[in-house]
Amino acid sequence: MVIRFSRSKVIGVERVDENTLLAHGVLDDHIYAMELDVTVRQPDFEIIAINGRMKRVTTPVCDQGIPKLQNAVGLRIPEEDFARKIHRVVGREGCTHFANLLVECCDSIMQAAVYGGWQKSMDKQEYLKGQLSSIPSLQNSCMVYSGKTL
Repeated sequence: MVIRFSRSKVIGVERVDENTLLAHGVLDDHIYAMELDVTVRQPDFEIIAINGRMKRVTTPVCDQGIPKLQNAVGLRIPEEDFARKIHRVVGREGCTHFANLLVECCDSIMQAAVYGGWQKSMDKQEYLKGQLSSIPSLQNSCMVYSGKTL
């Protein structure tokens, strides 16, 4: 078996300050290479800044997708149909690869916000209840926050 295509995506999230999270995402394959920085403000998880860079592309048109990233500024990660909106305003109007990377960066931001302090907590159940009260949009977002397990 010969691998004809391989794509890597890596996303790291850091806490800039008490109310700000920053995700740095990288997509790299033998065709494309791009990076994305997404800054989100808590507690509403509003996207306040996005910076993108195309490092390897197939056509000169690809660079036209960079300004379309700004269409996502002001959107809130927990809002209904968030991923669909990103795919419409960033992907369809600009670059589908940027849209996919942006959605994954935002998913990673939510994971970091929810589970970032997990190791410091002695009681996991109490920790989860505290997260649910401080991030109301978690309600029914997954099985853990369905109300059945807490």
